[in-house]
Amino acid sequence: MRKRLLVLGSTGSVGRNVLDVVAHHPDHFEIVGLSSRSNAQILGEQCGVHRKARFLTLDPEAHRRLTAASPDMAERAVEPGQGSFATLIEVTAPDLVVNCLMGFVGLKPTLDALGAGIPVALANKESVVTGGELLIDASKRSGASIIPIDSEHVALSQCLAGSNIGDVKQVFLTASGGALRDRSIDEIAEAGINDVLAHPTWRMGDKITVDSATLLNKGFEVIEARWLFGLPLERIKVVIHPQSIIHCLVEFKDNSILAQMGIPDMRLPILYALTYPGRIETSVARSRITDFPSLTLREVDDERYPCFSLALRAARAGGNTPTVLNSANEVAVGAFLAGNIRFSRIYDVIESALDHVPSSRIGSFEDVMETDRRTREYLKREFGI
Repeated sequence: MRKRLLVLGSTGSVGRNVLDVVAHHPDHFEIVGLSSRSNAQILGEQCGVHRKARFLTLDPEAHRRLTAASPDMAERAVEPGQGSFATLIEVTAPDLVVNCLMGFVGLKPTLDALGAGIPVALANKESVVTGGELLIDASKRSGASIIPIDSEHVALSQCLAGSNIGDVKQVFLTASGGALRDRSIDEIAEAGINDVLAHPTWRMGDKITVDSATLLNKGFEVIEARWLFGLPLERIKVVIHPQSIIHCLVEFKDNSILAQMGIPDMRLPILYALTYPGRIETSVARSRITDFPSLTLREVDDERYPCFSLALRAARAGGNTPTVLNSANEVAVGAFLAGNIRFSRIYDVIESALDHVPSSRIGSFEDVMETDRRTREYLKREFGI
């Protein structure tokens, strides 16, 4: 029987890779639902391939264009609006929700799916950063699993398989270092949008590519690892690995070290997440280990990646502080990509939010929403962004 998949954020880079994996394994997977924020053209093409899939676009104009295309498309559409993701989950009744949404918007549908007892393959790291405790509680209540898609967390789950967390001395998440990793500090300060988006190994969306350059994406992944694997923060380390072949290393208390390796192709961790807890044979992303380049690892340079220190500060503070971190980063990266602030100002914006938005505990989704609102209001007042 084929596994029925609902792909949220299907028109983004991760979502398109999910559909590529599905295309390679039509006997194993069926797409029953798709969603996009506003990309009517790509979503329409995806609906043409997956002709039974229901779909949702959050943009009213994109919804109008797609539903006007044919009576069939109008019938398959879910109306955008409050609770539309929950409706899409309900009408598709998938075996697995694949959350590839970008940003804070991904938290509520993750909670909705888990609350309905549906496991979630999660590429939306902001969900765990802002609402990790809520997600773990929802998963425990319903018994629905959270399956990571990020290559580092997929690697970590494989390295930890069958092991006791108490036997783990420390884990090392690897980071490519981003597009500016070999630039001087002065060059980093003057980096433009095209410089920051020229990632040397991974092909990703603009926002996460900027997060890679600041190393904030790896700070988010530290917070994710804490929640998803129950690891103490002090045992989670990050190292720069330019070749992006090693995705995680785990050092155990007997000083042995396990590493998970693979070429930098998102389809490999996606396939693992879609087939978990099993594996299937695949023609996706084949490689020969003799073709691997020389592998190097080095410590994170705090001067080169000051935003990473802010992420660790937020992780240690807990409560609503990681939400402040995420919201401020979304605002700052959006302003940078719009040409409204310089790259170096991303740090200033996030630090200011962490310094000035009041800290509190997170007990509900509404608490997360309120922190997000306060953070964005503060940044609008202080920076005009």
